[in-house]
Amino acid sequence: MSEDRPLTEFTDDSSESVDGDDDLDSDDEGPTEAVDEEPTTVDEEVTAATDPATATYRWQPDGAACARCGATTERQWRDDDEFVCPDCKAW
Repeated sequence: MSEDRPLTEFTDDSSESVDGDDDLDSDDEGPTEAVDEEPTTVDEEVTAATDPATATYRWQPDGAACARCGATTERQWRDDDEFVCPDCKAW
């Protein structure tokens, strides 16, 4: 098991700034902002190749009829291509 060490062992004591005005990432080489050379576009072929998300569970606040037994329940799970009550779901 590793030895516990205080966080002060990992801090750099050379920086005496308390108010955070020091810029630790500053360079004298010029601006560091990223410049967009070309706008990015979405490849329509990649988007069309993905399958849509399929819900595996749904909650109906007023209840809904089970596709198999007809019982009204608020919570339903997908079993094959239909939403069923917890009793009809093949777990």
